Amino acid sequence: MKEDGFTLIEMLMVLGIISTLVLLAFPLQFNVLKEQEEKQFLKTLASDVLYIQQRSTLTSGMNRITFNENSYRIIVDGRPSMNRAYPKGLTIDTRTDRNITFNYNGNIKNPRTLYLVSSLNSYRMVFPFGKGRFYLERQ
Repeated sequence: MKEDGFTLIEMLMVLGIISTLVLLAFPLQFNVLKEQEEKQFLKTLASDVLYIQQRSTLTSGMNRITFNENSYRIIVDGRPSMNRAYPKGLTIDTRTDRNITFNYNGNIKNPRTLYLVSSLNSYRMVFPFGKGRFYLERQ
């Protein structure tokens, strides 16, 4: 008699190996997703800072970014324009002045360093004295 197929023990071993591989790969995908969300937030924040800087050179109204506990608010011509929430697990050190404001020529009014901390990385957002540019670096 010819027997084709697999025994129950062989099937359970294969299913156990496949389950282990899936369980090991699953948390890695969450970290990749969280990393991408963090990168996208940082790009958006940098774009918003450049937007406020450009707006300050074009209009005489009050243009600034105000950082809060869980979000930051973009204020254009003295009126709240947008409110953007931080990704889960990310905090921005707001112990110093909570506002980023530029003068009419695009230079920052209050040069300083912001510290951004997430569960994966830490960053410094530096606004140097003089030139209006800023830079973001991973620590």
